[in-house]
Amino acid sequence: MTAVIEIRELGDHPADRDRVAALVAACSPESLRLRFLMGGPARPAEVFRRYRRFLLAGTPALLALRDGVPVGLLNFAAETPGEAEIGILVADPWQRQGIGSALARWLWASGRWPGWTVRATVRAGNAGAEALLLRQGFRPVPSYERGERDFALVVPDWATMTDVMKEAADDADTPRADGAERRSAGADPGRRGDRHAGRGRARRGPAGVPAALLPGR
Repeated sequence: MTAVIEIRELGDHPADRDRVAALVAACSPESLRLRFLMGGPARPAEVFRRYRRFLLAGTPALLALRDGVPVGLLNFAAETPGEAEIGILVADPWQRQGIGSALARWLWASGRWPGWTVRATVRAGNAGAEALLLRQGFRPVPSYERGERDFALVVPDWATMTDVMKEAADDADTPRADGAERRSAGADPGRRGDRHAGRGRARRGPAGVPAALLPGR
């Protein structure tokens, strides 16, 4: 029997905060470390306390549920008109089951952002995250942070987007010869901590929040 995934936009409601907290609690420290580009331990309760307002932020923030249980979250953070950064978090038991792809498809099918440039940053070597981005039509762009890879997509209309995703999926295993820089997979202890969720610019202070990451599909 095929699981039915419900996708809904989050609002500023206590019930939504509780659902996101439950999703974070279902994530392993490793998934949270990837999502927030953290160099140290990522304890679920501490991650939610520290980054709650960013996990609930977005225009939109989308929550995926299966049988009422939160299984995935997409944050679409726009700081300037026409540009946004995307981040997806999928609970460990549901990774590699199409949750991230379903969230992204909802976003594109809404038809609200044609022509926008959408960016994403992943840790170098995170093959699952890279594959998800490539299937959605993202392509690598030069990256200037060690241990990370940057991707970008100019969003077409939905009819074109379906063709883009199909072609990207068919071509996902072909060699990439786009000149994008692939940085070392090792963390940089001098800069690795936290980064701002929207812009992907390094920040050293404890109040900073990392750029978007997609630890699972």
